[in-house]
Amino acid sequence: KRLGLPDGKMKTKLVAAIILASSSILAYASVWNDSLIVDEIPHVGAGYSYVVKNDFRLNPEHPPLVKDLAGLALLTLNLKQSAFGTKFWNTDINGQWEFGRNLIFNSGNNAVLMTRIAKLPMLLFFILSGILIFFWAKKLYGPKAGLIATFLFAFSPTVVAHSRFVTTDMAALFGVLLGTYFFLQYLEHRGRHQLWVAGLAFGVAQLTKFSAFLLAPYFVLLALAFGLYMRGGKIKNLFKTVAGTVAVFAIGFIFVIWPVYGIHTLNYPPEKQKTDTTYFLGSYGNRKFADPVVWASDKPFIRPLAHYATGLLMVNQRAIGGNTTYFLGEIRNVAWKHYFPVVYFIKEPLAFWGLVVIVLLFLGARYKPNLYKTGHWLKGYFPEFAMLLWLVIYWYLSITSNLNIGVRHLLPTYGFVFIMLAGQLAKMGEIAKTKKRIVRSSFAALIGFLFAWYLGENLRVYPYYLTYFNETAGGPKSGYVYVVDSNIDWGQDAKRLADWVDAKGIQKISLDYFGWADAGYYLGEKYFWINAGRYKNAREFLADNPGGGYIAVSKSYYMGSREKEETSYSWLDVYAPIADIGNSIFVWYIDK
Repeated sequence: KRLGLPDGKMKTKLVAAIILASSSILAYASVWNDSLIVDEIPHVGAGYSYVVKNDFRLNPEHPPLVKDLAGLALLTLNLKQSAFGTKFWNTDINGQWEFGRNLIFNSGNNAVLMTRIAKLPMLLFFILSGILIFFWAKKLYGPKAGLIATFLFAFSPTVVAHSRFVTTDMAALFGVLLGTYFFLQYLEHRGRHQLWVAGLAFGVAQLTKFSAFLLAPYFVLLALAFGLYMRGGKIKNLFKTVAGTVAVFAIGFIFVIWPVYGIHTLNYPPEKQKTDTTYFLGSYGNRKFADPVVWASDKPFIRPLAHYATGLLMVNQRAIGGNTTYFLGEIRNVAWKHYFPVVYFIKEPLAFWGLVVIVLLFLGARYKPNLYKTGHWLKGYFPEFAMLLWLVIYWYLSITSNLNIGVRHLLPTYGFVFIMLAGQLAKMGEIAKTKKRIVRSSFAALIGFLFAWYLGENLRVYPYYLTYFNETAGGPKSGYVYVVDSNIDWGQDAKRLADWVDAKGIQKISLDYFGWADAGYYLGEKYFWINAGRYKNAREFLADNPGGGYIAVSKSYYMGSREKEETSYSWLDVYAPIADIGNSIFVWYIDK
């Protein structure tokens, strides 16, 4: 200290800051040549409309916080606003897709610059999540655990991939961490200050993603468990704990959700809100939920809450309806129960799974079953119980859901996994210190090797983080054989394809692109739009391309086309691609 050097606590914080800063730089640099992915087109357009018009007619199926940040960032560009004069804004119901596309690509704005600017504030959720993970792990298990948890979080390819997108997945991870941390603080202290902070944190979480609504039943279960095991199980204490939890919800809705949605619906004409809501919930199954929302959608004062409820019901409706996707050689719109376990395994580095196995072996060696001591365990490890309970609830609902889109839907569980894993690794390190030198050295070498491997996987896949798969799936270039969609190909490489076409001097390329970005903006007149089934063999392709030609197909379409032989790209299997753009788009040259 006398030399002006930081003490131990400051060094730990400094190292954590360096980790987060380094990963943030990698994350943002990796999007420099990205195109906006499928979901970002409506999100960016909607967010810009919110901050310009205070009108929430676009994209109600997602809360506004993520989109607001993108919209606020775009205010710095002085964008041309002709999109507000189109039918996509003025008369269409659910015009979010075409409005976003028109604003970004067809209004004379610089789409490349818009992409880079809109993505920048998304890193805020990543950085804040990293800070929460660091301090929570440090509080529970010590400084080393804080650094380990931060390292695992900051260099996870999946986390970094979604830290840059104008989507709700990383924001949801942050919301769950924020809401749970401060709710546990309230349960522990039950002061007025903690109550208000927990309520406001719950409200903020609800503005990130509608799946954060699961925090409500989750908090009730935590309150019951806390009242039973931590407060002696007395009815009076149990009632106070549950009543306080209800107060947390009330604060969140009254002082966060209601006013935020109030601002966003300020200029949303009540008659249009009623018409839109009627359309959005027209096919909703349980009318006991839908009809009151439709009724309230044009009523003064309460229509902001009605709009929040509309989005919540829309998400629930979509989860029930499912989606058509490719997985392990099958294509269907009914979910697979093993989808998330398999995808989670192949999308996380083997070094991560090595650490998991080591920790499980460590816990297995120490565990001695004794149901009598359950209450004592809860009293000593209630935060761990809370995290495990969330993992059980979220994983169960994910597996039983009818929506299989991507590993991104599991992101709200990642923070707790990293914290608990880091805690046990730190404990193992302390125990190893008491052992013989060979044991200490072997443990340090093994953990060091796994950490280095983990970091190496992150650097190896840069800048194509979304396409990461571990070695069991053949790596980033081969993961499409197992699963597609937002796990590998989400429309992020339209610009990279155009850059490749320009570099090769290609004048024409046939394209089937899985994305909502305007391919013409990047490729101009050089591309010819096709779809699966247009060509059933090379002979048909060469009839349109005498002498040979290039064909580019997104991997999601390449694998997803195999549902029917007559509309399949399987005829391309006999040809070796000449390029693999960003690990998401195959390019072939066909001349015979």
